[in-house]
Amino acid sequence: MAALAGLLVFLLFASGYLPQLQALNIWVLSGLPLLVWVLAFGARAYFFGGALDHYQFLHEQAEAVLRSWQQWAQRSLVVHARCVLLPDQVSARVLVQGKDNLPARQGQALRIAGLPTCVQARAHTGLRLLLAAMEAIFQKLQPGQTLHVTLLSDVPPDQYEALRSAWQHQWSAVMPHWPAVTLALSAELPYQWIEEKLKSGCPALELIVVLQMEGGAAYSDGLAVLLLGPDGLVQAANLPVQGCLSRPMSLETDKLESELPLFLQTQANMGQVTTLLADSVDWQTLNSKVLAISNAEGVPLSAEQLWILESLCGSPGPFSSWLTAALAVEMTEHQGRTLLVLSKGSGRSWISTVTTGEPRCNA
Repeated sequence: MAALAGLLVFLLFASGYLPQLQALNIWVLSGLPLLVWVLAFGARAYFFGGALDHYQFLHEQAEAVLRSWQQWAQRSLVVHARCVLLPDQVSARVLVQGKDNLPARQGQALRIAGLPTCVQARAHTGLRLLLAAMEAIFQKLQPGQTLHVTLLSDVPPDQYEALRSAWQHQWSAVMPHWPAVTLALSAELPYQWIEEKLKSGCPALELIVVLQMEGGAAYSDGLAVLLLGPDGLVQAANLPVQGCLSRPMSLETDKLESELPLFLQTQANMGQVTTLLADSVDWQTLNSKVLAISNAEGVPLSAEQLWILESLCGSPGPFSSWLTAALAVEMTEHQGRTLLVLSKGSGRSWISTVTTGEPRCNA
């Protein structure tokens, strides 16, 4: 267009129709449209280049934030050892035999066979069984390694002193030469504690002991112990790795269509996940939706591998999240694949994964 305008001016000058043009320099006059176009194009290119640089900067920043978020979402606590005891001797080995051989237990309150009826005797027996199962790994703890112990129990608060005494007795029997450890007794430990532990950066090992034995007709028994460590200190701990508990994400079930894909997209190796373990039958109404969304995101969950702990062991108690996590680690170790976990606790719903092998930041 600029060249055409210049040519038109030249023709008007040459034709003499506009005498006023005769006083002007024809070459300057003819080249003026082209010069204006070049200047306009240069200005446009300059501003466009600035906008492009700004866009590229924002894009790079967004990618950096996304990478940081994915790295944080994939953080985990390493499971160095675990033991879980459930009613009907439910275990990963039992589950691999299939659902046809397992009776439906939802709504029932089941007891672990062999536990005494007396509260104090039950605590002693439960601690003895759990600590005996962990004795081999305890012997591998390095001298000077900081160990925090959290004992979760549903006994009444007036039984706490007796429970402390039972712990000291059983711990001394297993680790007679280990310095006394500080015991934190609690009736609750939200699953969100995993995230808080990762944020703290504390290098201490954490021993989570679960004694759920006083449910009566309300919920079933469950015993578990987990020896956990930060994912960034696997080499320093020099302990075996049985699995990893990923940082859990709080899940609003009425927003499952948006929140579940977000979680799945931030996790690694989800293309290998075929199994889901949930703690209560409350999740059954969402199973079909979870299955459809997961498959759409490339996660090959199988309907035959959707397990509900309540259907296996009876009504869940206050520590169902931790009992489910302990069984999930056992299942992951048995199957050799990542497992998706759904649980409820403290009035919230949680989704997480349990992976096998060392965490990604140390792989």
